[in-house]
Amino acid sequence: MSQTNHRIGLVPGGIAEIFEGYPKEGTHPDEEYSILRRGFLRLASQYNLPVVPIYCFGATKMFHRLDMPILEYLSKLFRISVCIFFGQFGLPIPFRQQLMYVIGKPIQPSEDTAKMQRDFADELVRIFDRHKEAYGWGAKTLKVLLK
Repeated sequence: MSQTNHRIGLVPGGIAEIFEGYPKEGTHPDEEYSILRRGFLRLASQYNLPVVPIYCFGATKMFHRLDMPILEYLSKLFRISVCIFFGQFGLPIPFRQQLMYVIGKPIQPSEDTAKMQRDFADELVRIFDRHKEAYGWGAKTLKVLLK
């Protein structure tokens, strides 16, 4: 009998992550943000699956968005993204941007999802810091918000 390995890709983030970072008041263009919740880690633990952190350099530069706090409020209220964004020529066409994906070390499942969350965050920052110079983002920092 053969064993089949199943894998699933998740992109944790969501509405809150769309509105985090520049041009939001109190943020800087050299800061990248990731909001890390525990729900997907609880599922990984429940099914005894490791989680592999991956960071995509350049994804945040494909579109620009207007900073309108009322849209953030409405998005959270209705649980749907209401965001004014634009790309090339002011249209929803992404700016040409080279993307570079970096892959971290797997985080092993544990009943302590708070520890998994910290380990995931630490590994995400580690791979960001290790590869940011190669992408040309030497001055940038990654801020991981644990929720």
